[in-house]
Amino acid sequence: MCSTLRKDLVGLMVLVLALVLALATHAPSVEGQGAVATRPPAATRVEYVLVEGADYAFKSPPTVNSGVVAFNLVNVGQDLHAMALLELPGNHTLREFLDMYQKKGIIPPWMPTLGQTATLAPKQETFLTARLKPGRYILACLIPGRDGRAHTEKGMVQLITAK
Repeated sequence: MCSTLRKDLVGLMVLVLALVLALATHAPSVEGQGAVATRPPAATRVEYVLVEGADYAFKSPPTVNSGVVAFNLVNVGQDLHAMALLELPGNHTLREFLDMYQKKGIIPPWMPTLGQTATLAPKQETFLTARLKPGRYILACLIPGRDGRAHTEKGMVQLITAK
């Protein structure tokens, strides 16, 4: 996809998301007859984060701003890839997540999942948008490889921090 088209698509997505968030979070109060809607504040800022999914690693900034974040996953590898966004509670570690996922094949019950992209073929891209509070998050490719080993086991997992 050409760079100009990608920028136009991202700009449109940010505008639509900001409008949806403004409408959803600022509904009019209904205190009686004749209630009037209040004017919504300026659009919510959406941070754009490019994530490259390679064979078998993610390349993305280690730190993002808290708030609404639009992750743009681009598969730059030769294998299929996807990206799950998981919140890592302060009293747990990346190693604990990896151990449970690799040994039992499940996401730990103490770990909230914020979303997951579709599985992408090489050279495809997709978006995952979430509202992040300050804290630690994991980007993980949870699909199995052709050899039966999960992509996370091969290193396709990244810890990021929302400030």
